[in-house]
Amino acid sequence: MDVLCIGEVLFDVLEDGREFPGGAPANAAFHAASVGASSALVSRVGNDARGERLRRWLGEAGVETAALQVAEGEATGVVRVESVAGSPRYDIAAPAAWDFLEPTDSALAAARAARTVVFGTLAQRHTRTRATLRLLVDEARAAGALTLCDLNLRPPFFDDETVLWCLRHCDALKVSAEELATVSGMLGARGDSAALFGGLLREFGLRRGILTLGSDGARIEEDGATLELPAVPAQVADTVGAGDAFCAVAAAALAAGRPLREAAPMCVKVAAAVVSQPGATPLLPPQLAAEVRDFLGR
Repeated sequence: MDVLCIGEVLFDVLEDGREFPGGAPANAAFHAASVGASSALVSRVGNDARGERLRRWLGEAGVETAALQVAEGEATGVVRVESVAGSPRYDIAAPAAWDFLEPTDSALAAARAARTVVFGTLAQRHTRTRATLRLLVDEARAAGALTLCDLNLRPPFFDDETVLWCLRHCDALKVSAEELATVSGMLGARGDSAALFGGLLREFGLRRGILTLGSDGARIEEDGATLELPAVPAQVADTVGAGDAFCAVAAAALAAGRPLREAAPMCVKVAAAVVSQPGATPLLPPQLAAEVRDFLGR
């Protein structure tokens, strides 16, 4: 398995009432599959209509769902998304089925078979899924997988302990400029974003890091070298899922043994394609998908 994503799967409900499949790990698994990587999702849905739609959506996208749990008496997750000053704001329903993830045999097998594992903080808001996610990450690392943490901070669903655990258990870190400011404040660090990002990676012994800067592009730190990339121009429909798409291509590149600095131009192209369409998981233009597949050797 190239890319295993662990955490939430849900429906994003927009202001106009439209519903789109979502959840950062699920989005990443979708986009990894769309560029030819083998991907799987460890998550949990309810035995309800939304859960059935999510299972069908993942299967049609080519995401392995053997470790997707179906729960009785727990509702499939929902997030209401509204735009505030051009940025999405999230009202995340709690509890949801993905809060009660179990360490099943299929989940453990997926963790031990993965080349790259993607995880974040939101799925750790409940003690049950927190314990399961951490066990799976540990199992994957013991089996030789690289772990990519996309912090995905969603107030009030994170705390200092969760952030610190993530920083200590990942091989590569992805943060937005806003998340970097939050983590730096937590650690009492000061400086501009470049200094804070480099300092954060050094503090936790991380060889690889991705700092996404929205319309200003991205900054990649890898083995002491820095790459700054401008954003690819795009007519923005909404920004939901852009970071997840960026993360997916980065994870697929790591699984293929490609450096992040080489993957980064593909990452920003894919993110731009996503923001130009509504929803977190629109189909990529065929030519772009083929270009990324060629890069990955898929």
